[in-house]
Amino acid sequence: MGLFSLCSGLLGSITPEQQNLKSLWGTLLLPTLPMWLMSKGGSYGVAPWGDRTVEGTNPFTDYPTTGVTRHYEFNITRDVIAPDGYQKSVLLVNGQFPGPLVEANWGDYIEVKVNNQIVGDEEGTAMHWHGFIQDKTPHMDGTPGVTQCPIAPGKSFTYKLQATLYGTTWYHAHYSGQYAGGLLGPTVIYGPNHVDYDIDVGPIMVNDWWHKDYKSVIDDIMAPGFRGQTISDNNLIQGKMMFNCSSVARDDKTPCHNHAGVAKFRFQKGKTHRLRFINTGSQGTERISIDGHTMTVIANDFTPIVPYDTKVVIVGTGQRVDVVVKADAGQPSSAFWLRATLSPCSVATQHFAQAAIFYDDADENELPDSKAWPDEDPNTCANEELYLTQPVYPIKVPEPSFTQEMDIGVIINETDHFLWTFDGVSPRVDYNHPTLLAAKEDNLTSFGSAAGIYDYGTNTSIRFNIWNPLIAPHPMHAHGVEMYILSQGPGKWDGSTITNANNPLRRDVHMVQGGGHLVVQIDTWNTGIWAFHCHIAWHAAQGFFTQLVFNKEKITELDIPDSIYQTCREWDDWTSRTVVDQIDSGI
Repeated sequence: MGLFSLCSGLLGSITPEQQNLKSLWGTLLLPTLPMWLMSKGGSYGVAPWGDRTVEGTNPFTDYPTTGVTRHYEFNITRDVIAPDGYQKSVLLVNGQFPGPLVEANWGDYIEVKVNNQIVGDEEGTAMHWHGFIQDKTPHMDGTPGVTQCPIAPGKSFTYKLQATLYGTTWYHAHYSGQYAGGLLGPTVIYGPNHVDYDIDVGPIMVNDWWHKDYKSVIDDIMAPGFRGQTISDNNLIQGKMMFNCSSVARDDKTPCHNHAGVAKFRFQKGKTHRLRFINTGSQGTERISIDGHTMTVIANDFTPIVPYDTKVVIVGTGQRVDVVVKADAGQPSSAFWLRATLSPCSVATQHFAQAAIFYDDADENELPDSKAWPDEDPNTCANEELYLTQPVYPIKVPEPSFTQEMDIGVIINETDHFLWTFDGVSPRVDYNHPTLLAAKEDNLTSFGSAAGIYDYGTNTSIRFNIWNPLIAPHPMHAHGVEMYILSQGPGKWDGSTITNANNPLRRDVHMVQGGGHLVVQIDTWNTGIWAFHCHIAWHAAQGFFTQLVFNKEKITELDIPDSIYQTCREWDDWTSRTVVDQIDSGI
């Protein structure tokens, strides 16, 4: 059966709203992005970050402060949509999936009021600003049980953070597996460029997709006796991709129709386009290509890198890869497939997603018939070779003041639950007792060793040697920092090999392959308590995380606003009347 001759599927009514038509993502109505945003009083005559350049500016020590604040308001609601034709209960930001774009200039402040309007089966929530350093604002990181209490149902909390790095990222819920249920969206921070391009197409979000709601998946993986792996049902680009409804079990009466179609983009013949790929998925590693076109990679996460050409980019869960592509194939009436394929090491029912790219004169009602590039997938889910990815602004990795061995493992606990371990522990947060607030009161001793809290004292730079003896790959994400990526590969690290020691790749998520190692280093200058975890939503739920404490004595001096404590008071009040069914780690 061909991709575009799928069965219309199960009977049932799906409204336009449920088809995800509230969102412009994946439609030709979506505008392209500017080089930077205007100021409140009008347009900037020059770049708002002044004479700072990619090549000549250390983004960690010389970021601008523009004095401008960009304001947003998020209403978090529960609704039913069918992004691939299969109707599903989800959580949405302002009624959209994916959520609306948050954008700012480098050095701006971003202020987002989050209103928890989840009704019916009420639950808390919190929003994480993925990749943001949160310099001096660790309490705005959005990790419940670590940096804040959850936002109680019917209550609001306003995040305020500064865009001290620039490039492409995203925001997502960090309360249990909520983001796997739709609570996510893209972020673009405009900054200097080191590669010329004509058109910024903007964020392109790719993600695996479950037809079960996120709570049902959590119930499955946290059930006694669970030993397997949860398997996604589809793969989406910009929240779209058709699904074969005839594959649905006969006893499943959920409405399912092939109304979603595929995402669409427009290229201008002869022009160079910037595409900002984001893997907003819950589990799978994506391999992305464009038929007939070579991509030039210009950034990994928030780090501009020396450009290199490729036909396939690898994007693990939580990672971002920016590329530029020249529309130099075919005729002005040509159309091509953009492909996102889950690597076989990412277990899935449907591995592929496709989106249509139309040149200027192409008929948008005629889908492409272009051929895919050959792709010899090694089936490791590892990122590209490190020698390919060198930051434009060089920073030499310092000598580590401490090296920690961090082994990945699994346990079956006394209640027959399958849990992941990181350095032998499988922590669980206390939503009513966030670690950061305890540290502010100099009371970290109230947590036991099972909490996975690592206090690094006066150490200035920590090297983590991560060994993964199991077959599953893991995207390792550190909050509040940019990691130096020093070594990756099969087997254990030999203790000596470092790639590009004078200028290693820096990013906030990097893959460790099954049966392999990943060596990263983190400088501890950023005071706070930072989650360090696998970005597979289900693995984090099963306990795959730790908490890194940097400069504990300075945490007591942080200026934490009363709104953080008010959120805890509201959460305490709600939980005094409601039993929170926290069956997983909580993050």
